[in-house]
Amino acid sequence: MRGDALVRFVMARTEHPAEEIVLAKFNPGDFDLKMISDTLRAEGKRPARLSTLGRALIDLGVAIPKGYPQGIGVMQAAAVLFAKDPTQYIGGARVQLVRRNGVGPGPGPAIARNEICGPLITVVDQCLDFIANHSQQHEAVTGLFRESIPEYPVEALREALVNALAHRDYGLVGSTVDVTIWDDRVEVKSPGSLPGHITVDNLRDDHFSRNRRIMRVLRTMGVVEEFGEGIDRMIQIMESRLLAPPKFDASADSVTVTLNNHSQVSLDDQVWLRHFVDNRITLGERRALVVVRHEGWVAPRRLRQLMPDADVSSLLAEATKKGLLVREGTRGGSRYVLSREIVLRAGSEGILTSGRRQQSLLDEINRLGSISTAEAANLLGEDSRVVRKLLNELAQDGLVRAEGQTRGRRYFPVD
Repeated sequence: MRGDALVRFVMARTEHPAEEIVLAKFNPGDFDLKMISDTLRAEGKRPARLSTLGRALIDLGVAIPKGYPQGIGVMQAAAVLFAKDPTQYIGGARVQLVRRNGVGPGPGPAIARNEICGPLITVVDQCLDFIANHSQQHEAVTGLFRESIPEYPVEALREALVNALAHRDYGLVGSTVDVTIWDDRVEVKSPGSLPGHITVDNLRDDHFSRNRRIMRVLRTMGVVEEFGEGIDRMIQIMESRLLAPPKFDASADSVTVTLNNHSQVSLDDQVWLRHFVDNRITLGERRALVVVRHEGWVAPRRLRQLMPDADVSSLLAEATKKGLLVREGTRGGSRYVLSREIVLRAGSEGILTSGRRQQSLLDEINRLGSISTAEAANLLGEDSRVVRKLLNELAQDGLVRAEGQTRGRRYFPVD
């Protein structure tokens, strides 16, 4: 065996993680002194000087104090965390980024490329900048303010990137973390198999860190909170906007996390749902909140039509118990509306009344010259039956003119 294969064989037999490999050389000037000092302060320790940098790395648990000509043995973990250019010490300690056209399969034409290396947290920030520059930024109005909403939640991207860099196998010195941006997704690929006993099936429930020294320092720096929470947080953040959940794929050589940009609701609804980033609120409850937001109220029968796979009775009971919805009426005539707490938290301007939706439709009809039910449903992000009712009410009130049969009907401005 040679190269990476030999390193991996030795690591597996000795249970000696690659992050603990002592660097063959160590030049204090190659390391970010300010970042190291800030980390020491976070632990309540005195900041480092260039002359005492080795001792500082020992205090942070990424160097050992004796047995080497320089008096210390600086580990690969230190280079990953603090080296200005860690590739001087670890060949693959960098990230390759590419933006491709289309959705695959196949490589697809590349629009932009970049290669980033540096201290781990600096690399994460630069990767986020690249993704932001090569993915969509939507404009949304929240209350009196207009804000830019990224195509992918920044917090979820950050978790995916930190996991890829902190948990990768640094024994694979020739391999890099690869980030690929497609039209419909972002893929973050990390070298090395899943560590220890972790599999794709149990990675949310069981936790095992390949690089415990790196993770300990990242926790001190405030980059991660508790060990093992990154996956849960990533899933929770995607669910908070009703985006597709992260997808995890693992092989003997790599682990890939995929974040998809497909959502079950409109961008406006995603913005509204950001008021409720709470892991107590389930995916089904979020969908129910959006339905009530648009329709004013919902009956169990209506919710079963929209969510045929859900246990609607249990969902409504839990949503009521949590104070999300309030039940009005009894038995067959019962319906559910948003609770006062939800209205106060999201603001009354976030509730889409029929009048507001009809005005939006009327404005669009006057702008475009005509509109179909399907086009109007896409505009509002609504069920076509709800939109058809709104359009027909506008026609009955003489505000628009309807032409054509049900399926081919279009609505025109009134002269």
